[in-house]
Amino acid sequence: MRHAIRIGRVLGIDFKIDSSWLVIAALVVWSLSSLFSAWHPEWPWPTRIAVAVAAMLAFFGSVVLHELAHSIVARIYGIPVRDITLHMFGGVSNIEREPPTPAAEFLIAIVGPIASVLLGIGMMAFAVIFTGILHRTQFETAAEAIAHMGPLTTLLMWLGPVNIVVGLFNMVPGFPLDGGRILRSILWRTTGSLSKATKLAASAGQFVGWAFIVTAIFMALGYRVPFFGTGFGPGLWLALIGFFLRNAAVQHRIGVAVEDALSGVRVADIMRTDGPWVNANTPLRAAVSDSFMRYNDNAYPVFEGSSFVGLVSLEDVRRVPADTRDSPLVREIMTPVSDLEVAFPGEGAFEALRRIGNARIGQLPVVLEGQLVGMIFERDLARWLELKSHEHGEDVRLAQPRHA
Repeated sequence: MRHAIRIGRVLGIDFKIDSSWLVIAALVVWSLSSLFSAWHPEWPWPTRIAVAVAAMLAFFGSVVLHELAHSIVARIYGIPVRDITLHMFGGVSNIEREPPTPAAEFLIAIVGPIASVLLGIGMMAFAVIFTGILHRTQFETAAEAIAHMGPLTTLLMWLGPVNIVVGLFNMVPGFPLDGGRILRSILWRTTGSLSKATKLAASAGQFVGWAFIVTAIFMALGYRVPFFGTGFGPGLWLALIGFFLRNAAVQHRIGVAVEDALSGVRVADIMRTDGPWVNANTPLRAAVSDSFMRYNDNAYPVFEGSSFVGLVSLEDVRRVPADTRDSPLVREIMTPVSDLEVAFPGEGAFEALRRIGNARIGQLPVVLEGQLVGMIFERDLARWLELKSHEHGEDVRLAQPRHA
């Protein structure tokens, strides 16, 4: 998993930047500096770079607003939103569970494109009114009008159409794009089954992904495609989007298959009820040698007497410099119970799998009335799915264990 940098928190939602975002941010600045040089050859290079950086930041700010619109509506329906992350292909809201109804899915999905289109129209309107272009008759072309704009209005006249394009592009019916989620809401309402609707919408997403890839090949060969244009560079970018969309659709199909396979399975059916643990008063170096070096788990429950008090993980250990591990006790570096993501014996195994993904250590403590009763591991769930695949002759498995 790539590292995501937390940059702030609004309305209880963390905002993060994936490391891949730095690549696209640099490319956008480079591309815009060239564009603004063509629009305004009289601008000195510091001005072009400054406006390009401002436009890039404003664009990704617009992407955040698009995702925030999704998140706000999701929270109106009582669905938790863990974070919003910017990455190479835009942004994603980490909505922690599926919408409760087809109508909720439709509204959560459509509000993002609406926000982008309205934002784009507003920016263009402001730029037109601010410059008074409508009252000037000396401009025969749009290029001539833009050439007479200052840095702010130039930025707005670029950003407005881009937001409209982002909104319209997201309406393409390829799951998990917003248009694909709207398609899923319609299929869900029609079939009465979220699982069936997701599979059909994900198939549409795979088709759209492959269509983008084929279109990109024609663009790279010099054919001009309406809306997308022509050339190797735009074709390569469309191909990358196609691969991203196709892979995301496949992962959602796998997710549905996993959820169906785990239907009716409880945490208590798969959890381990015994295993190594660590005393809270053990020196950290001793815990490393006696537990982390002897067993293959990413984390161990911590007890003080007979009380379960927390979990100590490899990440906790790594935060302590190797030459100072003689001093701290396990209790000083562990994650206390109050801050832990936990599972419960009676809850569904698929919900526990979601929680394991949130915890990012490949396992969860299973708690009943404040007492530790077991541990559930992602690799055990993966093994269970693999065995079920062999029993039923179908390929139902986790793509990869996400944590080493």
